[in-house]
Amino acid sequence: MKVVTSNDILMAMIPNVVVTVEGEKPLFEKLAHQLELSESWVRDTFTGSEVLDAIAAEPSSDTWRYLATLIVADALRRAIPSLDIVLTPNGFGIVSNSNVAPASKERIERLIQQMAAQRDNFINMLLLDLFKREDWRGTERFGWFAMSLLQEPKTCVLSVMDRNREGQQWDQFLQLRERAITIEDAIAERWISPEVMQQLREVLITGENATVFQVALKVRSCVLYELCGNNRNHWNLDRIVNYIRNNGDLFPLWPTSDTAKLYLQPTVFKNKKNSSGYFF
Repeated sequence: MKVVTSNDILMAMIPNVVVTVEGEKPLFEKLAHQLELSESWVRDTFTGSEVLDAIAAEPSSDTWRYLATLIVADALRRAIPSLDIVLTPNGFGIVSNSNVAPASKERIERLIQQMAAQRDNFINMLLLDLFKREDWRGTERFGWFAMSLLQEPKTCVLSVMDRNREGQQWDQFLQLRERAITIEDAIAERWISPEVMQQLREVLITGENATVFQVALKVRSCVLYELCGNNRNHWNLDRIVNYIRNNGDLFPLWPTSDTAKLYLQPTVFKNKKNSSGYFF
């Protein structure tokens, strides 16, 4: 492990957890396996190896705090079913005393849900910081997030779902994203081209051009509108593609795309003396 490497660090992330039996193993030892699994999941899903190493070397940064808290919350979510715990006024305690009644099944499930919700909250915070990092751009994980206009779990889920099921935001986001990519690809083929669509996806992360960023937001709004069960918003998409056509300097890949050819003036048939037939 490279981020949460001691019991002191772990306890600082979860101040409302108390060890109630003197002589028990530290909570860090009890959670070691889950912490390893969670750090590996965060690395493979969000940061990549090199960026995780870089953040781990910056323990005083906000990004490190988001990363560490995310790892701890996910590790607790995994571990709680196998821990002996009891709820106390200060939080929950790790116990091994048979005279102390453990928390009920319902409270355990609620606690797992709370840990998953905390994990989801820090996923959003970590991603906002990752999107600003130059060393993250160009990585495999950047490429994955740049495969869709849906990149911020909280924003996207709250825009589409009637309610955000606590502790399930990340899973909801993955489901929405899979549906969104199909919609985006269809919009790209008919309106803005796959080339410009990819440009918009990347600009949503980098924010490098404010004007193009606003166009990306408008296209994303069309996608979210359709994910809500509405028909495709042709009127807005027509307006967007007309803007793209009239601002070739902002969208240099548009003129040479196959989609751009759909908007060229059609060839008008002209009667000629040597034609084999005439049309009236």
